[in-house]
Amino acid sequence: MDKAAHAFNVDEAVKYGVEKAVLLQHIRFWCVQNEGKDTHEHDGLVYMYQSAQDMHKHYPYWSRQKISRLLRDMEAEGLIKSGNFNKVQYDQTKWYTITLECSDLNNRISKPEQPIPDTKQDTKTDTMFEDYWAMYGRKGNKHVAKRYWKKLSEDDKIFIGKAIIPYITSREKRYCLDFQGYINPRNRRWEDEVVDKEESKPLTFGA
Repeated sequence: MDKAAHAFNVDEAVKYGVEKAVLLQHIRFWCVQNEGKDTHEHDGLVYMYQSAQDMHKHYPYWSRQKISRLLRDMEAEGLIKSGNFNKVQYDQTKWYTITLECSDLNNRISKPEQPIPDTKQDTKTDTMFEDYWAMYGRKGNKHVAKRYWKKLSEDDKIFIGKAIIPYITSREKRYCLDFQGYINPRNRRWEDEVVDKEESKPLTFGA
């Protein structure tokens, strides 16, 4: 049976605790995906944005309140920095980035220290596949999924990363495509419109 898995850095878990290490990895992952996007770069830092409620969908074993508390504690400890760069004033969704206090550790994890020769596998791309595979719940044939993955453009890979969570939270797991079917470049199912669970429920009327 496929099980969703969440990753964390062991050094960070030892230093800050497993819960904070998991959230650090989550924030780091999306900040890396947002590199080079003007909309996500502020004051020289790359941010990701997500509400505690949305994070709860990704980490259902934590309540929204607990995630909010962990984020507050992490910011107080100088591990992350938050901001509000929303274009709409009433949108209070917070933006997060990793701060300088743990940047040395983060740089060792997220970026290779030396250029990778062309004869070797692209480590960053391979790591991205593993992250998406775990995020999707390891559902499907990993070998076939990797074969399709190599055929995708970098833009497609980034788009898929943004589309996974809305897709898998919009339906029961048994109704989700296998990962290789979802990322098949011929079908491009990651571009399908996602209908929220609540919106897809049939309407009922009183007598």
